[in-house]
Amino acid sequence: MPGNTNNTERPPAGSITSQFGRREVPAYLDGLNEEQRLAVETIDGPLLVLAGAGTGKTRVLTTRIAHIINTNRARPSQILSVTFTNKAAREMKERIEKLVPRLEAMPRMGTFHSIGARILRQHAGPVGLTSTFTILDTDDQIRLIKQLLAAEDIDEKRWPAKQFAGMMDARKNKGLLPKDVSPAESGGYANGRGAKLYADYQARLKTLNAADFGDLLLECIRLFKENPDVPAEFHRKFKYMLVDEYRDSNVAQYLWLRLLAQGKPASEANICVVGDDDQSIYGWRGAEVDNILRFEKDFPGAKVIKLERNYRSTSNILKAASNLIAFNESRLGKTLQTDVGENGELVSVTRVWDSEEEARTVGEEIEQYQRAGEALNSMAISVRASFQMREFEERFITLGLNYRVIGGPRFYERKEIRDAIAYLRLVAQPADDLALDRIINTPKRGLGDSTVQLLHSAARAANVPLLSAIRMLVDTEELKPKQRTTLASLGFPI
Repeated sequence: MPGNTNNTERPPAGSITSQFGRREVPAYLDGLNEEQRLAVETIDGPLLVLAGAGTGKTRVLTTRIAHIINTNRARPSQILSVTFTNKAAREMKERIEKLVPRLEAMPRMGTFHSIGARILRQHAGPVGLTSTFTILDTDDQIRLIKQLLAAEDIDEKRWPAKQFAGMMDARKNKGLLPKDVSPAESGGYANGRGAKLYADYQARLKTLNAADFGDLLLECIRLFKENPDVPAEFHRKFKYMLVDEYRDSNVAQYLWLRLLAQGKPASEANICVVGDDDQSIYGWRGAEVDNILRFEKDFPGAKVIKLERNYRSTSNILKAASNLIAFNESRLGKTLQTDVGENGELVSVTRVWDSEEEARTVGEEIEQYQRAGEALNSMAISVRASFQMREFEERFITLGLNYRVIGGPRFYERKEIRDAIAYLRLVAQPADDLALDRIINTPKRGLGDSTVQLLHSAARAANVPLLSAIRMLVDTEELKPKQRTTLASLGFPI
């Protein structure tokens, strides 16, 4: 360092001033534009970052976390960083590792639900669970609902289990426990019996020592409200909170976050949320864009920084998007700009009669690109849902176009994998009725539907897990000798 006659070492990467007061610029701040850097260096108090599409929000988030750690404002374990997907959490951690030498573990970086699950496992007792509780997937949830419908003599064909699951999920996304749902609010399911079924479902989960996806936040909210010492513990642990894609949060996620952020006066809370009110498209699954619109009211004195410099799209694309979104009344407002020199191709909109005509139109366009020398692997088709791919696949087969579907059944959704995991779940959690119900006849053991129904009825009557009911019945004459032998040979601990 010029003028330093003592030949002392340079300040570490996280330092922002030298001993002479001259400002040092950490290498990780290089390349940030003015707004991005302001968002990174605004450390204290509540902050709302309105990040338009392609404006580098992930870079801002990861650099902000690195800046907090490198300037010794907090240790990694004192930072709560919430994302919406595990993939996003992994990507953020990988980026931070490049900015922070010898990064410690970041145990509080993950999705709302993964962090909620960790909190519940630490404090399972107050909500009627043990730390080894099972988390049900959609398949297990539907299986349990069908059992409840059968027990109530409700026709599942008229009142589908998936319909009830959707109704219940909507209530959980709003943070509503069974006691908060009246018969009139149950959507008319099963002639007003939805509220009771919801209560029965939650009670059965406790018997099974299980929780579904929605419970990972719903039970956390109940835990925080009924046990103030628990959120107080996390108020002491978390010095900084960061939330990505805040505009996609639902009411339950909003309540969960508010309860965790209430350790300080709202104007002093070190919480940073990032999102784009113009990209809120998940209202159909409970997302509340109002969460981002009212952030300044929830946290008085919050600073708002807009990231408006787009690095992804040409000006023609931005103009088309801006002209369209301008008609949206529920927005805070921003104008995206781009440094891309060329205007780019014009955006084209094609109207078609139905999905088959859409597939024909797209197929013809692909063939035109092929004739012009374009390779198939340079083209992609994005769809909102996998069922929309059927017409495209049929058309491509007819045309002889090679294609590859990205997505499809995930590894853990395959039947054989679910069956294998069910055996492991039973070993770890003997009260897991849904796992037992899945494999009780896999492979075939000669147990008919009437026998399985008898076992379930006995378990419900005694309010015990299915394995316990089996233990009760194998020593009685209610089952045939062959059935008793088969059940006794399952070998799971009872």
